[in-house]
Amino acid sequence: MVSTQDVEEALEAAKGGADIIDVKNLKEMLVGSNFPPIIKEVRAIIPKEKHVSVTLGVVPNQPGTVSLAVYGAASLNATSVKVGFLQTDYDVALRILRECKRALNGTGTKLIAASFADSSLYDGIDPTLIVKLAKESESDGILIDTLTKDGRNLFDFISEDKLKELTDEAKEAGMSTALSGALKIKDLDILIRINPDIVGVRGAVCTNNDREGGKISASAVANVRNEIGMRLNGEIDVYARKEVGRASAE
Repeated sequence: MVSTQDVEEALEAAKGGADIIDVKNLKEMLVGSNFPPIIKEVRAIIPKEKHVSVTLGVVPNQPGTVSLAVYGAASLNATSVKVGFLQTDYDVALRILRECKRALNGTGTKLIAASFADSSLYDGIDPTLIVKLAKESESDGILIDTLTKDGRNLFDFISEDKLKELTDEAKEAGMSTALSGALKIKDLDILIRINPDIVGVRGAVCTNNDREGGKISASAVANVRNEIGMRLNGEIDVYARKEVGRASAE
């Protein structure tokens, strides 16, 4: 999954072989929502068989507002829509997701419950509750991401073992699983060991590895896809250089 901001980036991501084109707006909480005309145009130019996801980012504690936004994403033919929580009580988050699921009834759009591994820095909801939250709301999948963009990434906040546990639990419940958060090629060994369904990137596939100032590069997307492939087919042994205690935070 490659996070894109406009049509040009979406085309580059598709050209590089991204399986999922994610549309977001980096100017709104770093993982905010993009504008309907952009989403509509991206969906129109990306082949129907390729997934186009929509990020709502950090949503307000307003079930009506959020469910309406989710319905809007479905009306734009998004394959999936991600709803993320930060300073939200568990019960409020659950109500929001349930209303979102109800809003998507009869559409082909999947609901993804998202959380942030570094949410403790923002007095946010515990990210390890995301699978429980997704199960109780009957969401179709989970995403664990980060908000911090200071050089730290997903594994600086949640350990490999904990992420593996959450991923396996979500899969057993029949949900899709996605991990993101300033991921680089050096993190692919850990990611393959965890084995999520989806790996989300942006900085790693941007010019100069600059997620905000750079632009998506098709060649960089193709390179990441190739690196993942070499690990999946065993050409690179992901257990050979296992780093014990890569992240201790849970």
